[in-house]
Amino acid sequence: MKLEERFWSKVQKADGCWLWLGSVLKFGYGSFKLNGHTVRAHRVAWMLSFGDIPEGKMVCHHCDNKLCMNPAHLFLGTQKDNIRDMIAKGRSS
Repeated sequence: MKLEERFWSKVQKADGCWLWLGSVLKFGYGSFKLNGHTVRAHRVAWMLSFGDIPEGKMVCHHCDNKLCMNPAHLFLGTQKDNIRDMIAKGRSS
């Protein structure tokens, strides 16, 4: 089975968030085996939709749903961008 088929078969697409149905890491992110390595599933969703993730960037969620794979809900940013987003949304402690 092709990578794209294997990955997207584990995603429930709907209006809004596309939910990950596969394995989940202890911190709540989807987990996917890629080339023998376990990676966060939303990173694979980004790579399949937009290409490589530049060094120093992380894949963040506009929707704040760790299990969302909808490419429209993902954005690239730095750790600082992700923290600013968290604070702006009132999710910081």
